Amino acid sequence: MRKKNNKESGLTLIEVVVAIGIFGLVVSMAFGVFGLALTSQRRIIALKNVEDNARFAIELMAREIRTGKDFSGGIGSLSFMNAKSELIVYRLNNNIIEKSFDGGASYLPITGSEATIDYLNFYLTGQAADDGLQPRITITIGATSQVSNQSANLRIQTTISERFLQS
Repeated sequence: MRKKNNKESGLTLIEVVVAIGIFGLVVSMAFGVFGLALTSQRRIIALKNVEDNARFAIELMAREIRTGKDFSGGIGSLSFMNAKSELIVYRLNNNIIEKSFDGGASYLPITGSEATIDYLNFYLTGQAADDGLQPRITITIGATSQVSNQSANLRIQTTISERFLQS
């Protein structure tokens, strides 16, 4: 016997349009999530760069400050005698932290170009001789990093104590 209903199996135009629309929506959502992940990754890289630069600079300064003496400085610069009796100067110049081994005659950068140092401050306490206070230097650094139009800001404050009392 023959079937009365001779429909050909296939999709109608409306079904194809709906399927393409759903597929387009899913693909656009996937690209949106991918774009967000890429933006987040760039921001994390920018933050990591600025953290590495600031951490390196603080560790370098702290190592010498702990064994130094005769500190003077304030906003943007610090000078002192290190354990080898060299006059050391740290300063902020053109958004880069620099160090001088020869009392300020020449400087070498200690932060990289991928981080912009916004400010560098040194706060000295206990520097007066025979005041009975442990000499301390509080360092504040503000830094910004730019990677692929993504910026990351970092603000750090640390206090370093000199190992010996001033006499």
